[in-house]
Amino acid sequence: MAVESAATIPTPVMHDRADGPVRTCLATGQEQSPDDMIRFVVAPDGRIVPDLARKLPGRGMWVTATRAAVEQAIARKAFARGARRAVVVDADLPERLEGLLRDRALEALALARRAGAAVNGFAKVEERLRSQRAGLVVCAEEARTSDSRAKLVGRGGAVVDFIDAASLGRVFGRDDATYISVAAGPLAGRVAMEIGRWAVYRGAAGKAVGV
Repeated sequence: MAVESAATIPTPVMHDRADGPVRTCLATGQEQSPDDMIRFVVAPDGRIVPDLARKLPGRGMWVTATRAAVEQAIARKAFARGARRAVVVDADLPERLEGLLRDRALEALALARRAGAAVNGFAKVEERLRSQRAGLVVCAEEARTSDSRAKLVGRGGAVVDFIDAASLGRVFGRDDATYISVAAGPLAGRVAMEIGRWAVYRGAAGKAVGV
């Protein structure tokens, strides 16, 4: 845990352009779309809190949605300047953020399963691709170099790699899930977006193969 006091970092700018709203990153000073950033607010106890849903009250501070940018903002004590007050930054904030982004992606997958839009198992996924009903294919990290994954990519589907099969399996109440398909539609777009945010934060490309 570190306490930051306002010092020399410029106050972030918030304004809109003709092509949409932009925010200035606390860490880099670059203007970006809010969709490519993470919003932070100060909790009542003075701690910096990530606001991934962008709904928490208070003055928002924006940082490029990568772990490197968050670590840079902490190193430069930029949150205090953005908040215009002394703040507390937990040492595990970058790691905790990665977990929160992962959990949001898992929640999106769980929502797709409850809606009947997500199926698990190579045969079911392959059938969806064959019938052109798959909006997204999610593969466990263990399958990254497998022939089965390559086969799914070869069928022209949008394929993303995510976390371990055991964690994905819990979404379906199973021991593991290596291959998952989300039917074409809004839920597939939401899952792809949340996994993409998680991947980009970690420094990966974050884009589905085949898109």
